[in-house]
Amino acid sequence: MESPAEKCVLKVERRPLYFEQSRARGAEGPIFGWYHSTPAALQSDCAAVICGPIGHEYTRAHRTMRHLADRLAEQGIPALRFDYHGIGDSPGAELDPDRVAYWQASVRAAIRQARALSGRERICLIGVRLGGLLAGLVAAESAVDLLVLWNVPAKGRTYVRELQAIAMASQRDPQDSERGLESAGFTMSAQTLDSLRKIDLAQRPTRVGRRVLLVGRDDIAPDTALAEHFKVQHVPCDMIRVPGWLGMMADHQFTEVPEDALDAIADWVLTNVDTCMTAPPPAHECETRVNRFVHETANGAQVQLKEEACLFGAEQHLFGVLTDAGGPKDHPVVLLANAGAIHHVGPNRLYVSLARELAAMGFPAFRFDLESLGDSVLRGAGRENYPYPENATDDVRSAIRMLQARGYRRFIVAGVCSGAHTAYRAGLDIEDARIEEMVLVNPWQFYWVEGMSLSDQQHFVDVAAYRKSMKDPNRWMKLLKGQVNVMRAARVALTHVTGAIAARAKSLGQALGLGEEPRLSRDLKRVLRTRHITMYFSEGEPGRDLLMHDAKRTAQRAMKAGRLELHAVHGADHTFSQWSARREITQRLLEHFAARYAVRGTLQPAGPRPQPFKAAA
Repeated sequence: MESPAEKCVLKVERRPLYFEQSRARGAEGPIFGWYHSTPAALQSDCAAVICGPIGHEYTRAHRTMRHLADRLAEQGIPALRFDYHGIGDSPGAELDPDRVAYWQASVRAAIRQARALSGRERICLIGVRLGGLLAGLVAAESAVDLLVLWNVPAKGRTYVRELQAIAMASQRDPQDSERGLESAGFTMSAQTLDSLRKIDLAQRPTRVGRRVLLVGRDDIAPDTALAEHFKVQHVPCDMIRVPGWLGMMADHQFTEVPEDALDAIADWVLTNVDTCMTAPPPAHECETRVNRFVHETANGAQVQLKEEACLFGAEQHLFGVLTDAGGPKDHPVVLLANAGAIHHVGPNRLYVSLARELAAMGFPAFRFDLESLGDSVLRGAGRENYPYPENATDDVRSAIRMLQARGYRRFIVAGVCSGAHTAYRAGLDIEDARIEEMVLVNPWQFYWVEGMSLSDQQHFVDVAAYRKSMKDPNRWMKLLKGQVNVMRAARVALTHVTGAIAARAKSLGQALGLGEEPRLSRDLKRVLRTRHITMYFSEGEPGRDLLMHDAKRTAQRAMKAGRLELHAVHGADHTFSQWSARREITQRLLEHFAARYAVRGTLQPAGPRPQPFKAAA
């Protein structure tokens, strides 16, 4: 059965765009956003600006922010959602200086753009988590009519403490990075942390013209500091508690859109606006889908890049961002497919930084969403947010056709996790395009079937985990102290040994022409005749064992022939949640492309390079 979030999506017109942020303080170029409107609906006299969360909450809440913008637009309240400078698809990086000032400038720019696009002067500012702190700061100096703060602490210090607690829960020292604080894959500099600690909305005036809504969680006690503050400021304030926060912030593939919360917010906004208004004509002249900005590469070079927001597919229903530095189209375009259910920015913004580094080196990059993921909205019945949609290969084919129409002729398909699966299947199934290489990073499976889960390859996960543990002295101490489940370890070891024997027997049988050759081995033989495959595996990943279990002989021969490469990335987890790991995999990929496609003079080594897996492993 369709959820309410899925059955109404075609009613809304969504337009991607870049819009100018004030260049005060040296901001580099326009920032990215989406404008949602429904011209056929009864129109209000107010436009909404959605200030989403930042950090790990940004990607988890992305889906909900899109549905919130849709919900408002359906009520005749056009809505603009956007990426702050240095976040998502906007220029800049999270470790650039003066982040809090830049982020406030992004909010002010979004307000100006919403007014220009909608023709309305009245603004409802909606802030979520850190986005709510920023919205509160802007509302203290710039007049807005309505203000909605969803799960927003009164003090920035409280927010920073929560980030530190998350970092500690992941067994990392909250201050162990020379860059500042690394928390759940997001890094904040010491300067940004200091700026956030100084924020106290309860100590600032407000210029909200009509009313405030404080939206709290229903699973924890509310903080009444902001309600008291608005009461003292003589600003009418409503408080509600809504369900669904934990589902909204779950792991990306398990996020749930909090329907009741969105309904409550949209209904409150509608109650406080005038809906008897003739809709002004859309102001298309004040928007652009092309952004030009200066990107500073990892080795300090300044490169002019162009990014274009692209709608493509049979019904222009798919979305992606093309990054290019211009010049001759000599090198292949690198297509980056969704990693899990994370939208096209990639895990911890990996795809954005990788695409820009690739483009600076001469490789155009196209990061895009498969239909039902991110900003490629599901057209009909089906399931949103599923990392392995049946339409994946068709969507890659649509992306290639769009790029071919722009003059590109050579392609590399790549991705992390389920994106690796998408790249692998596209390389197998798309024969009418010049795909030269598939780059698979941490693939979980080579053939995903509906209903599969982690348990389907749990043995390979266990083996990889035990291998990693064997290198940790602390794990040996736990073994000596009797704190390790020896029977379970023995069962895993026995299963692995018997499985290895069976795999070797299968390999020998193939060599002698006995038995049926596994599907993976057959497919690899076919695709490796014309295409190159490169795989990268973090520590503890099961993909290499899966490969060697079903196609060891084929893989070894391909590696010796130079058609297949397997590389280990030490010290990295599945989604490269640490800054150093993201820098490492980016550097490794850049070095690979530079060597394979004869690009010179663009790289500086990031440190000792881990050795690739050996063919005889």
